[in-house]
Amino acid sequence: MVPPSPGDVVVTAYACLLFAVNVGGRKVPSTALRDLAGELGLAHARTVVNSGNLVVGPGSSGASSPADVARLLHDGVAERFGVDAAVAVLTTERLRKIVRGNPLPDDAADRPAGLLVHVGEEPVDPDAAAALGPRLTTERAVVANGVLYVAYPDGVGRSRLTAAVLAKAAGTPVTGRNWRTTTRLLALAEDTPP
Repeated sequence: MVPPSPGDVVVTAYACLLFAVNVGGRKVPSTALRDLAGELGLAHARTVVNSGNLVVGPGSSGASSPADVARLLHDGVAERFGVDAAVAVLTTERLRKIVRGNPLPDDAADRPAGLLVHVGEEPVDPDAAAALGPRLTTERAVVANGVLYVAYPDGVGRSRLTAAVLAKAAGTPVTGRNWRTTTRLLALAEDTPP
């Protein structure tokens, strides 16, 4: 494969993570989310798990950046489902860096469902892990690649790291995906045609 030249337009797939959907009455079914993406002009829409995970290509939407895709989806979801859900959008390249740069590889190998990648609409504060220090019991937290990786050896449900605690430490609201889902999103993004 020939690398792009300066000035070439590089088409990427986008992994879209909706915050807090399909919990607390905030219903956004996967099939309907894929349909909405198509109606918005996004291409090759595929979902992973029924919790607001979508992989798309820019298609005919006119979207040329993660911010464009986030805006399209946010507005479309609000209009269609009445749900005001923040959306974090990662390019394939950024998601690949997040996966390849995982600072907790043993946790990913030993307990992939217990390692969460917390992604914000903005990059996570580099000092977030230190800010969580007093709240950590058995968890391990590391900031790398603009996200917060947290290993939950006793399970997420037993942790004192609530959404509010994570957002305060991260300097931005975050949404978490376990390692298995994160790697599935990358596989789909890498398989999405231009």
